[in-house]
Amino acid sequence: MNKKKNSIFKNIIHLFYSTILSNVLNAITLILLANYFNSKNYGIFSVALALAMIVNFFTDLGVSNTFLREGSKKGNLGTTFSSYIKIRVVCLLLSFLVFFVGIHILYQEQQILYMIYSLMIPMVIGLAIQSIGITYFQLTERMQFIASIKIFSAIALIISTTVSMGLKVDVHLAAFLYGFSYLVGGLYSLYLLLSKAELKWKSPFEKQLLTNLSPFLISGLFIMLTPQLGPLVLEKTLPLTLVGLFAVAYRIPSALYQIPGVIAGAFFPLLFKRYNRGELEEHTRLNILQMKIMSYTGMCMTLSLFYLAEYLVTILFGDEWGAAVLPLKILSFIIVLQGFNIANADGLTTRGLQNRRTIVQFITIAIGLLSFYYLSVSYAVAGSSFAVLTMEIVSFIGYIAVNPVKRTVLAKVIIPYGFFFSISFILIHYSLSQYPFIAMLSTIILVSTLILLLDKPIKDLIVGFIKKKNQDGRQKENGKIAN
Repeated sequence: MNKKKNSIFKNIIHLFYSTILSNVLNAITLILLANYFNSKNYGIFSVALALAMIVNFFTDLGVSNTFLREGSKKGNLGTTFSSYIKIRVVCLLLSFLVFFVGIHILYQEQQILYMIYSLMIPMVIGLAIQSIGITYFQLTERMQFIASIKIFSAIALIISTTVSMGLKVDVHLAAFLYGFSYLVGGLYSLYLLLSKAELKWKSPFEKQLLTNLSPFLISGLFIMLTPQLGPLVLEKTLPLTLVGLFAVAYRIPSALYQIPGVIAGAFFPLLFKRYNRGELEEHTRLNILQMKIMSYTGMCMTLSLFYLAEYLVTILFGDEWGAAVLPLKILSFIIVLQGFNIANADGLTTRGLQNRRTIVQFITIAIGLLSFYYLSVSYAVAGSSFAVLTMEIVSFIGYIAVNPVKRTVLAKVIIPYGFFFSISFILIHYSLSQYPFIAMLSTIILVSTLILLLDKPIKDLIVGFIKKKNQDGRQKENGKIAN
């Protein structure tokens, strides 16, 4: 059994292509469903999807993070992994029991209840099994298996959606097939685990997995709630047709900002290991590098989405969804903020400062609830989009304020990269905004140029990487000549 770990860059590549491909396929399915459902049904579907994601969180309760924490200290994972699976199974059963009662209290309309059950049951089971596989392969730093799980699930999703539309099935059956695709992905994840992972079912339960679980639980709850607040709050303040409109506008950036998160997935276990070994300077260096890569990726995606919003909405959803263009432009800026925020938050978590992260998230959620309510009542969908942006800004300020190395972060990333992005966007937008494609490319080129010219560590890293590749290439050629 090959358990060889990949390099961090190889893991990033595996996660990068798989996340892009799976997110593109996921976005396509949601776009197809937006065109298949009417706006009211799509609003109901969005509420059901938000509830399914909440239930899915309670099948984990933060124990995946404690598994990464404890597993990073050990060479043999069999006992720890078996205990982790047992906890997840118990959480899955309890989550269904509690939420079935809660959903019947909150919702009485049969149409909404049917949609929730049709989607939630297969989807939550599938996501739980996928999560177990993804967490195991993240810890063992073999991201190629995570890539295959994501891609397999996404392909099942696109097939089921195509079948639903081809056969013109009822919306509730379409929702069930959407959720069932995740279950198919979960079964594939289970197959990989049985063939690649070491399990010791009869081993004693490891209580360390439950030690200091509450900060991860609360933090994870806030992370999960943040993207779900929109549909759940707006369902109370706006007509379901406008909830559907917001869901369409939010769908694209919420898929895209997972791409900077790919980089976080590759850095996360390494940051834990550096801190556990007491290598604080190396931990900070890695976290700074993570922040730079993630923020630059977020900048490029924000610029692309901002300038191409009108074309994307028209091409993907049709002219009838034209009102989603302005909200989409507003929401595009959450991607660049997420690039900074995720890396900052990971730095806190892997330093054992999860409590600080949780406090920032609590403040963010509280302000988010108020923002969603008052801004949606006053400004409808555009106000809801500003509410999302407000939450990211609050997180941005909060994570910097509580970071123990905030001066280093500010000096090496926030101030220079914030300046590169702001000055490039302002200069190009006011001179070329009437030519969106040219403006997009020009801004990305200007940002990239400023980083390469003024960020010496990044320049040295790229030059060193190119030199290493050239040396490896010459060594292979010399080896062939010698043979």
